[in-house]
Amino acid sequence: MIRLLLHTLLLAIGMGCLSLPATGLAPKADIDPSRVYAPSDSTPTNIFDHALYRAYYLKQYRDDPTDPQAYHWMQILQIGRSHQAFLDYGELRRDSIWRAAARGRKSYGEFRAESRAAADDTFSHLKLIFDRSKGMINAHDAIFLSKYHYTEPIPQLQWTMAWGDSTVLGYPCHKATTRFRGRDYIAWYTEEIPFPYGPFKFGGLPGLITCIYDTKREHIYTLVGFEKAPSEDYIYENVRRGWFETTREVLAKQQKYFHEQPNLFTPDILTPDPRNKAIKRKSKPYNPIELE
Repeated sequence: MIRLLLHTLLLAIGMGCLSLPATGLAPKADIDPSRVYAPSDSTPTNIFDHALYRAYYLKQYRDDPTDPQAYHWMQILQIGRSHQAFLDYGELRRDSIWRAAARGRKSYGEFRAESRAAADDTFSHLKLIFDRSKGMINAHDAIFLSKYHYTEPIPQLQWTMAWGDSTVLGYPCHKATTRFRGRDYIAWYTEEIPFPYGPFKFGGLPGLITCIYDTKREHIYTLVGFEKAPSEDYIYENVRRGWFETTREVLAKQQKYFHEQPNLFTPDILTPDPRNKAIKRKSKPYNPIELE
């Protein structure tokens, strides 16, 4: 599936979504390959809806506006009857792999390669679940070892229809512009997929958003695939055990603090270890999609 989606990427980017080189991700820690998992090892979940359709987006992100390099990875929009969810495709795959392995009582060595591949395709920790009946978003995120949850109303964006037509992934598209939380955006949408949704928190157009990017091209989403969802494709959240309830504004400040002072976020938070003091991590650029 992913190979097919990436094969169509050049067509989608051809209408103006900037393609940038990627940077590498850190390797993941190893797990005992002989360990056998059981259904009880699966993370408990709350299921909200059954996904009817999937939209796949390539996300491109520049954390340093002066650097032409970018991270890029796959994200997915699940569309259900009453809910939709937006998250990293690697995260969705990894959850599915672990659940299937637990049901089949497999050892980690039997599904390690597949699980690692999914983990390597996961860049962000953000998951958004839209409850359309309540007009609310449940947002899940993580910073270092801590997990966070906040709710907010689904944004009602004010769109301006603009002159221009194009084609993305074979779909005829129209152009629109908006401003959202500190950035100006250009979007393309298709009425041939009559869902007023899109990646991240974008929506409200008379059709699915096929490409959207801020005018500085620091955050770009490009549709690279659309299909009916497979069976048992659920819109869900992992049970929130030990999560911190917060607000979007507070979490944004915490993310900024983490990027500026990463050495203050160490395993010492759980188990003090004098040896960890020798480990120094540099601050990292922080260029969030929401500036306000």
